[in-house]
Amino acid sequence: MSHPDESDAGTEARPDTAPSARRLHLETVAWRRIQVSLSVRAADGRPLAGTTFCLRDTGRPGVVMAPTNAMIDGTVAELRFNVMQGPGQEPLEPGRWTLEIARADGAATARPAVIVAPHAECGQASATFDLGRGRYVVRPGVHPTSGLFALEVSLDETATPAWAVSDVRSPLARLMRLLRRLRPGTFAVLFRLLRAMSRRNGRRILFSSDSRDRLGGNLKIVYDRMVDLGLDREYRLETLFKPSITTSRSARDRLRLPWLLARSDVIVIDDFQPVIYRVDDPEMRIVQLWHAWGAFKTVGYSRVGKPGGLSPYSRVHKNYSFAAVSSTSEVPFYAEAFGIPEWRVIPTGIPRMDQFFDPPRRAASREAALTAIPAARGRMTILFAPTFRGHGTRTAWYDLERIDYRALHLLCVEKDALCIIRMHPFVRTPLSIPEAYADRIIDGSSVSIDINELLFAVDLLITDYSSVVFEFSTMDRPMLFYAYDLEAYVASRDFYVDYVDFVPGRIVRTFAELLDAIRREDYDVARLKAFRARHLDHFDGHATDRVIDLILGR
Repeated sequence: MSHPDESDAGTEARPDTAPSARRLHLETVAWRRIQVSLSVRAADGRPLAGTTFCLRDTGRPGVVMAPTNAMIDGTVAELRFNVMQGPGQEPLEPGRWTLEIARADGAATARPAVIVAPHAECGQASATFDLGRGRYVVRPGVHPTSGLFALEVSLDETATPAWAVSDVRSPLARLMRLLRRLRPGTFAVLFRLLRAMSRRNGRRILFSSDSRDRLGGNLKIVYDRMVDLGLDREYRLETLFKPSITTSRSARDRLRLPWLLARSDVIVIDDFQPVIYRVDDPEMRIVQLWHAWGAFKTVGYSRVGKPGGLSPYSRVHKNYSFAAVSSTSEVPFYAEAFGIPEWRVIPTGIPRMDQFFDPPRRAASREAALTAIPAARGRMTILFAPTFRGHGTRTAWYDLERIDYRALHLLCVEKDALCIIRMHPFVRTPLSIPEAYADRIIDGSSVSIDINELLFAVDLLITDYSSVVFEFSTMDRPMLFYAYDLEAYVASRDFYVDYVDFVPGRIVRTFAELLDAIRREDYDVARLKAFRARHLDHFDGHATDRVIDLILGR
């Protein structure tokens, strides 16, 4: 970073003369996606307990940012700052942000209060993000004279990446962009008007999704449980759905939508839902029950700066009051992905996981799966469920040439097994399973059964980067990971944790290796126990009740 001179550092006297100053040694500076981590140690050997740190914008002295996370152990403080979620849940403004000790009331000190001895090498620790607005660069550094630590933030608006440049040459394209910009503002005005007119009693709960045409998944489980508990007599439970993001709402629903939202006290969703992000009312509780369990592949704001990633200036996800997750280990990842503070991410457990801890429901689901797929009864059942490649529904694909149907069929005959291939719903290319192999290999996408029910009848799961690994881990059954394109996938999508260390089973890179591992039953199941302990805080089957408490503010 370019180091300011002494007068430019915002001090009237040498900073080490400030009464509250502490001299710290900067041990390490490291980046993980959009967050910078600092490890500092008290140079005087006194504990740092009770110390509160912040970053201050030297150009706007009243603007400060608390750490996204701070852990203090004796004389060492581990600080983490999400540079894309600064004040106002937006990226840090260009300029210089100095590390300080905050006052007890949370405000910044009048002058820099942390002296950081430059014991760590920061020169190579800068991070660059290609945003739609330009190239955003954050350079950590220590002033060579004062020893003050700061983040130097810059935005080069002339360096817009090619993938972020829209084609606005045609008049129609320019008109459509203008209409898209006006529509959210129009909706916001209508919402506020209806909100002011509506009578609310704190007991209206709206279950909504733009990805399904009826109650399903976590939403249905929570809704049904509330009815079982008789809460529908105490609260008004309403629903609003549409089949998919790309489907237009009916004329009736377009009229109902703003009114239902405006009079709701709580909105419960389970996926990306654009209209919800236009709702901005602190008196309304928005609870996200994300449809996928577990933090594995990067999503949302974790992909800032990559093709297909969200703009950090967007309001998408950022108005969630709470998001439910399955374990404490996933809190920082979901907070990062949704652009919300970590205290809003609650490890309640996932409602649809409750069935995995209920023996009668497990038995019923297994029987339902075997009834839907009679050929699986009495045989070893293999489920091959890879995820898609691409950036969404329009570009999703899977390299079907990577499947050797003939070799797979021979193995299934040898093992008296049935292989169910179930592509991700985004992948529209149909499987072309030769008729001669259809007795042992079937297309699971054509079977009308939820994958979570199907899992109960599966003896071996083959996947790659799919979150189905979390659900199947509760079965205590083996898994194989067919990651033929691991390096390319990491480069384009990336993970929250190292893939090789993460997966609870053997990784194979070719189809021949995959078949050989099945033949020898070489699954590396020893990794499963630690995986479950890390990603599941509750083994009691009561996640739904904890989520209901979250919804009701108990």
